[in-house]
Amino acid sequence: MFENIKTKLWKLLRNKEVSLAMIVHHEGEILWHRGREIKGKYIGDGQGFSKSCLLESIKNANAFEEEDVVITADNELPESALILNIKSLMILPLGKGFFLYLDSGTKESFSKTDREVFRIMGELLGELIDRVREKQKDTGGISGNSPEINRVRELVLKYSLEDDPVLLQGETGSGKNHIAEMIHLYSGRKGKLVTINTPGIPENLFESEIFGHKKGSFTGADSDKKGLVEEAGSGTLFFDEIAEVPPSFQARLLRFIETRKYYILGGTEEKEVDVRILAATNKNLAQAIKEKQFRKDLYYRLQVLEINIPPLRERKQDIEILVMEELEHLQDKKIGKGFWETILNYDWPGNIRELKSVLRRAEILAGDTISGRDIREIVDQNCSSHRSVEHKRGKIWEEIKAGKSFWEAIKKPFLEREINRDEAKEIIRNGLREAGGRYKDLLSFFNMAPGDYHRFMAFLSDYRLR
Repeated sequence: MFENIKTKLWKLLRNKEVSLAMIVHHEGEILWHRGREIKGKYIGDGQGFSKSCLLESIKNANAFEEEDVVITADNELPESALILNIKSLMILPLGKGFFLYLDSGTKESFSKTDREVFRIMGELLGELIDRVREKQKDTGGISGNSPEINRVRELVLKYSLEDDPVLLQGETGSGKNHIAEMIHLYSGRKGKLVTINTPGIPENLFESEIFGHKKGSFTGADSDKKGLVEEAGSGTLFFDEIAEVPPSFQARLLRFIETRKYYILGGTEEKEVDVRILAATNKNLAQAIKEKQFRKDLYYRLQVLEINIPPLRERKQDIEILVMEELEHLQDKKIGKGFWETILNYDWPGNIRELKSVLRRAEILAGDTISGRDIREIVDQNCSSHRSVEHKRGKIWEEIKAGKSFWEAIKKPFLEREINRDEAKEIIRNGLREAGGRYKDLLSFFNMAPGDYHRFMAFLSDYRLR
């Protein structure tokens, strides 16, 4: 895959005394480079390579080969750096929309054999890009022909070539996890994809879960523990719901993303790991920054590469393709009266996840034919269930405001399974936000006595509600 090809390519190019290698997109973005230092993320504002030759190749979509090239840089450079004498230059198209740039700097020119080897490597990389693009057409969740989803697929392919973090933003159920899997798969990294479910990690255990810990580093640390960072070595580390990373850990996370270096909790030796960072959120991070729940510098570091995944209601022309893909897995079901009208007129607030869930329930509940009425009944049940959950949450908040304590209003319905863990956690998180982010201040907010603190924290830890 891409990572293996890029590694082999650069190893070969170094042996051939290549001074600079770049992969660029037809829109002008420099996706990858190795060799001498260059400036800029885009061809237009870049320095240290032949802009004019690259732009000419992109415009004409063909190869460019030249020897003894003189490249004039921008006038802002010092006079001594205004002219780069490059002995040999090649630009090769890689599939549709990508180009490989190679130059020899001031070293000896490329031989005829070198050029032929470069062409073969370029063809292999181009074929790989085309295969990945073709494979994307059959990928559930981002299937379809809408301009919005075509743009997402193009970004997935582009960002697979890069090493920087990727931030995936989109509503619940829109396919963020699936896209993270695709980026990892297409990158060709040797290690595995490790997903960190950030809402499920208690704040006091975050550092231990991510970086690992040494035996005896804290109460209960009975043995050494390998962190998720080490588990993802040479692979990809995916922070699912990055907005839920506690503020107390965000500075250490930022340092790790920038340096790939970290300390095991209780350890003294600094470790380093080669991982690609992906992150996803359905939250408004700009609002979280305003509320001091998310660091601005961490946000800017994560959003170097960003993919905004549109909700299903904004790409309704893709729904038919998604439905037909799902119906292939259903057992000889036929489409009945009103089916498409109901499917296409519904807004799908739960996005692809909800669409798949409704179709699977229809397979079980409907007869030989799935009608519009079958779909409406399942959707109405979902809406009723959602309204019931919202009603319970609203009732709990009213009870808290009326003076009921945490033990009566939240603990009791949780233990009696009237609300589930996620619902209880959301109520507690909202209360924590209202109380200014401190658990001790949450005591009075939830009508508890100051002496309840240890009992309260023990309950949250025991039932994984932090």
